[in-house]
Amino acid sequence: MVDTILECPVCHQLTLKVTETEFEVPYFGKAIIYNATCQNCGYKINDIKFEGNYPVKDKIIIEKPEDLKIKIVRGNRGAIKIPELGLSLEPGPIAESFITNVEGLFQRFLDVLPLFDPEKTKELEERINDAKEGKIKFTIIIEDPTGVSHFVREH
Repeated sequence: MVDTILECPVCHQLTLKVTETEFEVPYFGKAIIYNATCQNCGYKINDIKFEGNYPVKDKIIIEKPEDLKIKIVRGNRGAIKIPELGLSLEPGPIAESFITNVEGLFQRFLDVLPLFDPEKTKELEERINDAKEGKIKFTIIIEDPTGVSHFVREH
C-alpha cells in the first residue's frame, strides 16, 4: 500500500490523500485499487485500474439468456456500445472502472433513464427489458485505448 498527498482538483489545496493498493484478481490479473479523499473539501474518488493487454476493440453477440452472464471489465477509459439499442457508455473526466455482467450493464442504463424525457425513454426501457429476457439479439462493443476493458467468457 502506498499513500501520497497531492493537490486536490476541486479546492487546489495539498490535502488530497491518495492510497494505492496492488493485488491480483482472478480472471483479470494485476489490479490497483485507487482511493483519493480530500481532507479539506471532502472530494473523493475510488477506482480500480487493471494492467491490461487485451484488444483495443472487442465485441460479443448476445444471442441466448446464458450470454447475459458474460462478465464485462470496463476500465475508466473504456467505451461500451450496444448499437441495436442505441446505447452508449462513454468515458469522461471522472469515469470509474467497474466489473459487471451484461444484466448489470443494462441496470446501469436503466438507473439513468429517469434523467431523460419519459416519453422518449419508455420505448427504450421496453427494448432493454426485452433484451434482458433474451427476446432481442444484440452486440456489445468495447473500445479502450489502454487495452484494459474486456469480456470474460467462462466455460
